[in-house]
Amino acid sequence: MRLFLGSDFHVDYRENLDWLRGLSRSDFTDDVLVIAGDLSDEIDLVKACFDALSTRYRRLLFLPGNHDLWTSRSGRGSSFEKFEQLQTLCHDYGIETGSMAIGSSLIVPILGWYDYSFGEPGPTIRRGWMDFYKCNWEGLQPAQVAERFDALNMLPDTVGFDRVYSVSHFVPRLDLMPARYPEKHKALFPVLGTDRIEARIRALGSSMHFYGHSHLNRNKVLDGVTYINNAFGYPSETEISAKTILHVADL
Repeated sequence: MRLFLGSDFHVDYRENLDWLRGLSRSDFTDDVLVIAGDLSDEIDLVKACFDALSTRYRRLLFLPGNHDLWTSRSGRGSSFEKFEQLQTLCHDYGIETGSMAIGSSLIVPILGWYDYSFGEPGPTIRRGWMDFYKCNWEGLQPAQVAERFDALNMLPDTVGFDRVYSVSHFVPRLDLMPARYPEKHKALFPVLGTDRIEARIRALGSSMHFYGHSHLNRNKVLDGVTYINNAFGYPSETEISAKTILHVADL
């Protein structure tokens, strides 16, 4: 059994959804796919993804990204309610949302949000970052949202497992971003992730951690942990995204 990783499919773009629907119906039927967030803010499009992928993979694990929790188009309910709606939808499809044990391996999702531990946002981000307009956090600030999600991370007992893999949507540490990252993009750092996720990774003793959100494909070892981002990204992002579902481990 193989473990595959994908994130940030953004199927609001029809070509991305068509790509998922074009995946082989026979090559992955004994495999596991981890989806590290950002399918769509439209529930019908999330269902379309689940319809496509649940028939192709033996098991799926999904945790939501920031786009999945937007509520502006539905016009009702909070983003916390949207999170619960997605959890229920996954349950209905038989898609995992909690820790997944497969033989001697354990895969653990880590929920989160950004909390400005990577820096304070400047005026451009405060004006233009879409989450500020499209999410409804019932008046809570990002650090409070991050704390609330982190409180949901009931980390499992890892005794007896040879390997622990963890996954988040958000970036767990800022030094995963390239040192020569363009200055114009560094304004995004405050909304990329949180140090809380890294603390959870270390508490788990993960050997590999998978993440998304940044749309920048990475495979980097830091302090003994291999961090992998395999974001599909927007159609135009052909230089920073590999446009594939990545085989990351054998289970």
